[in-house]
Amino acid sequence: MLYLVKIFYAFIIPPGGIISLLILFNIYLYWKKIKGKYILSMITLLFYLLSTNFIAYHLVKPLENFYQNKTIEQLKQDKNDVIIMLGGGAINVADIDGEGQVSGYVANRMITVMRLQKELDIPIILSGGKVFEDTGREADIEKRIFEGMGVNSQALILENQSRNTVENVQNSKVIMEEYNFTKPLVITSGFHLLRAMEIFAREGIEATPYVADYQMSDELVFSIFNFLPNNGSLNTSCMAIREYLGILALKLKMQ
Repeated sequence: MLYLVKIFYAFIIPPGGIISLLILFNIYLYWKKIKGKYILSMITLLFYLLSTNFIAYHLVKPLENFYQNKTIEQLKQDKNDVIIMLGGGAINVADIDGEGQVSGYVANRMITVMRLQKELDIPIILSGGKVFEDTGREADIEKRIFEGMGVNSQALILENQSRNTVENVQNSKVIMEEYNFTKPLVITSGFHLLRAMEIFAREGIEATPYVADYQMSDELVFSIFNFLPNNGSLNTSCMAIREYLGILALKLKMQ
């Protein structure tokens, strides 16, 4: 009964509910032999597929698996001299000790950064500014949260002006030159890391990649629920597609 309820909800709550309506409308078009039914069928199918865990997995895992994380021992041998944590969103809301919270993606990155900084004992460049009027200045919010969790403020360096990944890298490069850093350890979400490393390479920075914030498990177990539409899978699919388009834009020198 529990699983039947989950299946029922999958086709009632968006995006499943929207897909259900599109299917019903498409049936009507076929019944009345109205033009456009084939196009609507393709759109509905595409929308459905992008909303499934099965397709989301195959879109995002090539990005997440492109780099394999080094062990702590290997990182210590590499002797990186700074951690760069790339931004990913913040909002203006009340928090425990101030104003502003970071997105779930960034919170996961922060956990990884905090653990690595404790092991490597190197400074952190927090890269992320204020993108829109109703969003927070990300690096400032991250600094407050890190300090609240016990990270030494002397280890935190702010880059709080960037609005996208290109500016993250370019502004961080300026700080690296100012502090004479040469071997950064770059930390961001797995879906975002490949594009970020392309930009670092373009800027002439030889960086060490480190994946945080995985969206999918390594293996996809066969289950009917991986073929049911849900908003989380749709978001992951769209996120992956955006990254592929961003990588293409870099290759075409459009960014």
